[in-house]
Amino acid sequence: MLHFSLSRHFTRRPFCSVNCRFAGYKSSLNNPVFPYGISLSSQQQSRSLLPCSKSEHSEQFILHDGPPYANGEIHLGHALNKILKDITVRFEKLRGKDCSFIPGWDCHGLPIELSAMGVDLSLPPNQIRSASLTWATKCMQSQRLAFGEFNLLVDWSSVYSTLDLSYQSVVLKAFRDLCLKGYLVREPKPVYWSPRTNCAISESELEYNSEHESVSLYFLVKLHCSLLSTPDRFRFYPTFIVVWTTTPWTIVANEAIVFNPSERYSILLDETNKRLLVVSAAFVDFLSFLGGCRSYRRIADLPTGAVLQDCAYAHPLRSSSGKYFLRAADFVVNKGTGFVHVAPAHGRDDFDFAKRHNLPLKNYVDEKACFTKDAGQELAGLSVQPEGTAAIIKLLGEHVLSTKKMRHSFPYEWRTNKPVITRLSEQWFIDTDKLCEPAKMAYATVKVFPPDLKSCMIPFIENRPFWCISRQRIWGVPIPVLYRKGTLSPIVDPEFITSIADRVSAEGSEFWWSEPIDTMVPKSFLNKWSLSPKEIVKGTDIFDVWFESGLSWRAVLPIDCVADVYLEGYDQFRGWFSSSLLLGVALTGQAPFKTLVVHGFTTDAEGRKMSKSLGNVLAPKDLLKLTDNCSDVLRRWAAASGLSTHSSVSTKEFIDHATSYKKLRNAFRFMLGNLHDFTPDAAFSGTTADDLFHFLLGRLRTKPPVNFCVLDTWALCLVGTFMDSVLNSYFPNFKFETIIAELDRLVSRLSATYFNSVKDRCISNI
Repeated sequence: MLHFSLSRHFTRRPFCSVNCRFAGYKSSLNNPVFPYGISLSSQQQSRSLLPCSKSEHSEQFILHDGPPYANGEIHLGHALNKILKDITVRFEKLRGKDCSFIPGWDCHGLPIELSAMGVDLSLPPNQIRSASLTWATKCMQSQRLAFGEFNLLVDWSSVYSTLDLSYQSVVLKAFRDLCLKGYLVREPKPVYWSPRTNCAISESELEYNSEHESVSLYFLVKLHCSLLSTPDRFRFYPTFIVVWTTTPWTIVANEAIVFNPSERYSILLDETNKRLLVVSAAFVDFLSFLGGCRSYRRIADLPTGAVLQDCAYAHPLRSSSGKYFLRAADFVVNKGTGFVHVAPAHGRDDFDFAKRHNLPLKNYVDEKACFTKDAGQELAGLSVQPEGTAAIIKLLGEHVLSTKKMRHSFPYEWRTNKPVITRLSEQWFIDTDKLCEPAKMAYATVKVFPPDLKSCMIPFIENRPFWCISRQRIWGVPIPVLYRKGTLSPIVDPEFITSIADRVSAEGSEFWWSEPIDTMVPKSFLNKWSLSPKEIVKGTDIFDVWFESGLSWRAVLPIDCVADVYLEGYDQFRGWFSSSLLLGVALTGQAPFKTLVVHGFTTDAEGRKMSKSLGNVLAPKDLLKLTDNCSDVLRRWAAASGLSTHSSVSTKEFIDHATSYKKLRNAFRFMLGNLHDFTPDAAFSGTTADDLFHFLLGRLRTKPPVNFCVLDTWALCLVGTFMDSVLNSYFPNFKFETIIAELDRLVSRLSATYFNSVKDRCISNI
């Protein structure tokens, strides 16, 4: 019955209101019962998470979490990474697997020292360790709370960190096993060195700055004899070779100059200075350009570079006995003058050359990147860059042919964003030459997604120099080695290392730093070594953090288990992926993972790296605020980004994701609201997504129920096709972004066609 009431007043009231009462029909309608609103609060999300239940009969699936660094707040890259991992685990759980996803943290190393202490690293070591522990613990707790906002399907009461005593014990025992297997060496080698932190660093800790400026120096080196090809009338002219370098500070450590015996060389006359210059024939024209107003005239060509063999030259800086050119059969002239100066203490190729030819290995640079007194009075105490470079150019005097600034790619330490040097230092190394072929064989069995990134690991296996695993820092796991006083030769005793590892497992590693040797080292070991406590000193080095984190599989996974998936960013090929692979192969003969899943980096809407200086940083918490802390929108963004090379995000883009999310949620709300009194088919007894798909497929292949219309069958076909693609193609190939796109398409088609047509049937219960 319709009741009308006319309004007596026009202001603030409608002219006419209609009150419709359906009392007589309401009981006959099948109105939907919505289980939730369109929006979902973060509290509701937390309560709605499924528990990580385990079944003794389920197939196990292990996604091993690479430990993020416990230093500062999380960024969007962390959100992308953790959410993609969670989506992967949820999918495997839907397939009925017993899933393991244990979050972890990397809590040692220099960045934490720097954050905890600021610029003052001169405090006593025990204070630095205490402050670093406090800072790492605080950051780990803060990041843990932030990750909790993403509604990850993890048990937060079961996490791991490199602070765990059991983890540190595993690191020490792995060091012992590597010693027993012959993979460890301790010897002087050129290593990357940070002048800022006075510490050795590895290749994986570098970033290359293409805007770095170096001094490009062309200088002259005097030969002690004239060359046979020199015309007679010029034989009394002094003869020089022209050498090029971008590291002038290394000239003081020169031990040889190499040439290419198969290259053509020319002798040029410098008429202005009455001297002869020898350069590669290919460099003659450029030399004239360098000379400016000076002119050089070619007076002879050498028949071959081999005639330079054993020609002595005067050291550019040191007044010592003559050196000799040594044949370098593998030397290829691709730029420069055709001559390269060899400083074995400051280059890996130079070092290898020196070892082959028994050249001296002299180091004139100390731990602070300053010249030692052996470098000479004029250089002693100067930092190699820039003071040392300027001083050496001044000492070369008239032997400087040309200097200018040169912009090129140069290694920087990623933590301090400062350039590094290479210097000779005695360190602990893993022999990567022995591991190269076994690692490549093990990696060949690993699946990589996206597949075109499979080859990205190979350079970090083939071209990796000996892995320096020792660090001259304070905050970390100590290398459990004692040294003989005086000679500093190491005492590597597997039984002693085991005893230290057992103590660390029970009480931590602080005793290594604080306890005197006479109480720390049992007498049985002293008797075994025939040494007294006064003849021994403790090592003060710690392990490289990549060595620590690369052993996470051994510390966290069940014994003899291999992780099904490692899922990290592209940069981990040179980091956690390669360190885990090398250590896994060295210790077990196999890779610690079956599959690598690699995602890209997060950028702003214009594809730029996010940085505070550009003012384009968006933190996960900033995006969550835009949607009233609804993490589903953030999760949708992560899934839509997938494994793209660059995952861009902006406020506008995120709001677009929120709009799409609401459409999706509204569609589910409509379906569940109309299924509130639905009783599932008794014939379906499955528990996984695959069971549901096969049941649905079977229903489609049989005669449909009598109340089914063509549109119902069409809708089921759409859903079945989608499930087939997701279960058998998209998810197995980690195509997260394709799933989101296809899901949007499916919901759009169902909403526009099927939901509108079926609405009346649902309400009227037809």
